[in-house]
Formats: sequence, C-alpha cells, structure tokens
Amino acid sequence: MRKARLILLGGVLAAVALPAARSLTAWFSMRAPEVLATDYARYCVSALQGLRSGWSRLYDLDAQHQIARSLEVPFFLPNVYTPAMSLFIVPFTRLSIENGFLIWSALLLSCLLVCWRLLAPGDSAARAVQLAILFLPYPVMLGLRHGQVIPVQMALLAVSYRLLQQGHEWPAGAALCAVVLKPQGLLLVPFALAAAGRRRAFAGWAVATAAISVAILALVGLHGLEAYLDRLRWAQAHPIEMMVAWSYTLARRFESPVARAAVLAAAAALTLIAAWRHRKTPEIVFAAGLIGSVLASPYTHLYDFMLLFPAAWFTLRVVPAKFAVPPLLVCYLFMLLSTHEGPGARWVLLCECVWLCALAVMPGPGRTSPRTARSTQVASPG
Repeated sequence: MRKARLILLGGVLAAVALPAARSLTAWFSMRAPEVLATDYARYCVSALQGLRSGWSRLYDLDAQHQIARSLEVPFFLPNVYTPAMSLFIVPFTRLSIENGFLIWSALLLSCLLVCWRLLAPGDSAARAVQLAILFLPYPVMLGLRHGQVIPVQMALLAVSYRLLQQGHEWPAGAALCAVVLKPQGLLLVPFALAAAGRRRAFAGWAVATAAISVAILALVGLHGLEAYLDRLRWAQAHPIEMMVAWSYTLARRFESPVARAAVLAAAAALTLIAAWRHRKTPEIVFAAGLIGSVLASPYTHLYDFMLLFPAAWFTLRVVPAKFAVPPLLVCYLFMLLSTHEGPGARWVLLCECVWLCALAVMPGPGRTSPRTARSTQVASPG
C-alpha cells in the first residue's frame, strides 16, 4: 500500500508539475501593459494618491483619476482599499511599475511558500503534490497575476498558528493584524479564537489592530475616515460597479436584505460554534474562521478562494484522511472549473457551506480520534 501510494503521488506530481511551472512562468513574465491592469497597479495609485495629494484625500475621486491617468492605468475602479493597504505598498511606489510588480510577485510567492511550509501536512511526497496543485486553479493564478495581497495574509496566518502552538498567544494574535490589509477574508478568525477561549490571542489582535488604527486615524484624519466609510457604503450599494459576483457571494444569492443579513449571521454563528466546540483543536478553529470569513463577507471575488487552501491544510492536519480527502478533492475539482463564466464557483460556494456545517457538527473535545488528540498538544487556553 505504501509503495502504491508513492507511485500514485508521483504520478500526480508528474502530471501537474509542468502546468504549475507554466503558470508560474506566465506570472513572472508579465510586463508593463499587463501590470497596469492589475490590482497591484491600483494599490500603487492609492499609495501615490496619499503621498502626492495628502492622506486625508485618499478617497477623493478627482485625485485618484489624476494619479491613474499619470500612470496610464487603463481600468478605473473607485478606491476601496484600506488605508493600511495603501501604506503597506508605499515602498514599491519608488520603483517602476514593472520592476515593482516583479519584486511584489517574489514577495507573494515567498509568502505562499511560508504558508505551505508551516501548514501543509503529510510526508515530503504529499507536501510536494499539495504545493504543485496550488498553482493550477484559475482563482489562485488570477489573484497572483493581479498581485492580490492575500498571500501575505496567508503567511501571517500560518505564523500566528505556529506561535499559538508554541504557547505564544499574544504575538500569535498580533500576527493576525494582517486583517487590516484586507478584512473580508480573515475577519472572523480572531473572533473564532476568542470563542475557543484564546483570550490572550484575541487581546493581542485587538491591541495590535487598535495601535494600527490610531496611527492611521492620525494620518488620514476624521475627514479621511469619513470618506472611507462613505466609499464602503457606496460599494455595498453598487456591487455591479465593484464587479461583485452573485454566484459565489453567499449574501448575493438572496434578494431580501433581511435574508442576506440572516445568512451572514448564520455563517458567523456556525463559525463561532465550530470554534467553541473544537476549542482544544486550534486547527479547526482557524479553518472555521477562514471559511466563515469568506462566507460571511458581503462581497467576494474569485481570487478569495485562495484562502480555502490554508483552510484545507488545517483540516487535513487533524481530520483522518479517509474522511477529509474525498470531499476536499471534490471542492478542489470545482475550483479547477471556477472561472468568471463557468458554473464551478457556485459549487465551491456550496462546498464551503457544507464544509463549515461539518466542522460545526463533527465530534468536539473529548470525542476526537487518537490522531486528533495527539496533534493538539498545545498550551491550554487563557
């Protein structure tokens, strides 16, 4: 059986290695005309707008149009990035758009490798396959080719988990301040930790986030904060202009505002229930926090599916393979079919719902398997 398993994994790796390498080559071969149409270019526009026009005018549309025209950015979207994201990208504004994107892409790749190294379970062969298949789905490569900040958040999430494992709850929570870069994909993770009794981790996140928020408020001022909140309200009221897809955004599957609020609340509640029931199993706490965050987001883009990879790695670390691998493979196959036009993404949404429900109802502490018990020898909550 062991030999057959290695042969199977070797065959899978051989089949996916070349397509994965081609995807990476295409990503790092992007040049200025392509880069100007990416989210990375819009990050740079936002940062330059703060540097040139003043941070209080970070959400001024006239100033944004000026900067976008000066960089020849071909596709205009009103800026909804957080002030923290705009500040984070400032060092890259000193580089040409092409060189900056190349260095930014190298950072994103490094962050993906860190996340994979810290979270992916199994032996060397299994881990190699998990790394290779990461670069095949369209949603992942869409996010990477756009320069989405999600891999940075994935790396900090993995670091947070490792610190928590070692009993360093305050810094583990502080690492989750990555939420401020792009809140919707990680927002429920700190609250899941709180529900699991990890009060110090939650406090570490709250203190770090508060410190960042105070610094940003001092920079952008009350006028800038008000403009940001107005922009978020505008984006929520104009989802088409923000290219929000109904098919894989849970809230957008319902017409009634009451129904939307109800399903988002249900997703958040299931996340906290799963975290509380598995409070001795931090892997499930993190997995539920990730899946719940994506489901409870009022808007989702295709590349947000990237966060399902660390959620899968967390799940595989504690759930026996015979139970976890088949449904995760089904979800992965649907992700391979996920494009802007295809039906795959809505099936991934269904998989997320089933996944979160399964985490919420599966046996909790005291009824876990011996394998799960051995994997959760971490510092006690509090």
